[in-house]
Amino acid sequence: MAKLNQRKIRWVVRHWDLGELSHYQIAKQQKISVQHAARVAQKYKGVQQPKLLNPGRQPDKIPKQQIELVKRLFAKQPFGACNMEKILSFDGKHIPHNRIHKIMKQEGLAITQPNKSRRRKWIRYERRYSNSLWHIDWSLFEGKWLIAILDDASRFIVGYGLFDHANVENSITVMKQAITKYGTPKQLVSDHGVQFTSIARETCLEPKENQFQQFLKENGIQHIKARIKHPQTNGKLERWWQTNKFLCNHFGSLQKGIKHYNEKRPHMSLNTDDALITPMQAFQTKLRSEHGF
Repeated sequence: MAKLNQRKIRWVVRHWDLGELSHYQIAKQQKISVQHAARVAQKYKGVQQPKLLNPGRQPDKIPKQQIELVKRLFAKQPFGACNMEKILSFDGKHIPHNRIHKIMKQEGLAITQPNKSRRRKWIRYERRYSNSLWHIDWSLFEGKWLIAILDDASRFIVGYGLFDHANVENSITVMKQAITKYGTPKQLVSDHGVQFTSIARETCLEPKENQFQQFLKENGIQHIKARIKHPQTNGKLERWWQTNKFLCNHFGSLQKGIKHYNEKRPHMSLNTDDALITPMQAFQTKLRSEHGF
């Protein structure tokens, strides 16, 4: 049965007195029972500013200790409310994520995002082992070009670099550094940018492979090109750009932000009921010298 606010109560009382609608129609309009509509009409007849029949329990005042706890945790680990709730629970402290979010909004640590309140249908996928699949992309960052390579299974940033130009040479440089440090991936996903692939034109319908494509072939890496105008294919890295920007602003530098993301920040998508793990821990746990798909 729906709850009635002051405007709905006045509507029920007015139409009950007018008699133009049946009692059943009045109740159906407000999604309440006929008996409840009769009680409302009798109780509030002639009342200009009706008080609700059952205003409900007033919310408890948030203790200062909880506010300070959330603020301290956010300074060390700038998470969302759900992730913070999980971290606190592992320390034996329980604060519901709704209350944490309320505290964060109250302290200016979070903002309302209407699009996130809508329930969306989505399908989650990830590789089982580290180095099965890497994602690579370029993005503008503080007036320069930032390249990042993300491991699909662990969300670990295996390589990154900040350059004046987004080109093939810099893409190969960062790939070489990542391979030297963490091993060779089986597959790599990229968009159709000229930094990664040769683009067919009217003057050349079948262009030769560029240096980046040749580099992948020489290292036995299968190149997967994302569908055109479909950023979801590289969705994990697209989401990371937002996280990276937030962490870099919070910690004051690109290096500190990425280090925190890789080594200290538990990743919500990787967490289990038994443990909170970082992308680096997930990368090491899921790493296997030889694996199938």
